[in-house]
Amino acid sequence: MAESDKVINAVMQTTGESYEKVSTFTTIAHETVDECLADDISVVAPPLVIGRLGCPVLDRLLLRMGDGQWQLPESVDVTEAELAETLMLPIETVSRYPMIGRFGLLARCMDRLMIEDADAERFLKILDVWLGTFGPDAEGRPNPYAVWALPNRDAFEGWLLARLDILHKLGFAVRLASEEMDGVRGQQHMFVDGRRADLLMRFTHDCEKGAADDWLVVENKTTAVGIGALDQLALSVDWLRAESRPGVVHGMLIADGLSLEVERGLRERSFHYQSMTGIGYRRWVRMHSPLQPELARDATTINYPQNLSVRTLAAALR
Repeated sequence: MAESDKVINAVMQTTGESYEKVSTFTTIAHETVDECLADDISVVAPPLVIGRLGCPVLDRLLLRMGDGQWQLPESVDVTEAELAETLMLPIETVSRYPMIGRFGLLARCMDRLMIEDADAERFLKILDVWLGTFGPDAEGRPNPYAVWALPNRDAFEGWLLARLDILHKLGFAVRLASEEMDGVRGQQHMFVDGRRADLLMRFTHDCEKGAADDWLVVENKTTAVGIGALDQLALSVDWLRAESRPGVVHGMLIADGLSLEVERGLRERSFHYQSMTGIGYRRWVRMHSPLQPELARDATTINYPQNLSVRTLAAALR
């Protein structure tokens, strides 16, 4: 995956840097923003402002912008206590709904590319020009930001099943269920109503997240998802419980980001959640796939706002 030539050429023209340097850095910048969004971190690096609608921290920032007496801080890359004081929010809220700004993006990109601190100013200029490509057009509309797609769910499922040690390290000592050992198919087990579970796992021994012979129902999505994904997982968990098999049934949603409604629902049902960024899939795809897949959508897929115009939204809040 790589940034578009149109964007690269625009950054080259402004900064005077080489194609290779600009292409490499802007691609990493785009991937870094994608990983933040997919891990439910709002990005506030004007003119690129993007996150989940309804995020209380982002909402408060936009509300303060609308009072006409307040200026957006130079960066949201400050301590949680400082940001909580600035936005007049409880620190617990700021901790739960993190943000990242231009300096945080720069630091992550430099770490990934092993850039020396002495070159920070040079690469900050590249980053700022890249961010500037998302500024408003002549009519004041912000240019859209597109999160790069991931390979389809089948590809992800194969990747995960070959790396169950990732779940083990997260406290889930599980294996794929099988007809021979458990009397069910581990992949696409069909319930009596005709619906299918993506994955059925079985705990192999007592561990942090379950006990020996417990079940883990996994619903996986390679897009950001809305409440429909939670409904699918909940129904699969309920149907497996109704089969009265020995062991407690747990649920896990794996997705490339989720709505606040889903986040709340997962907490209420005591279901687990892992993001595609958190388990390392986005980084693996970036390192191993030269392709830019088509976005695979289903009824549960949602879109983040493509890019919020702080000026427009602030005016709307007055």
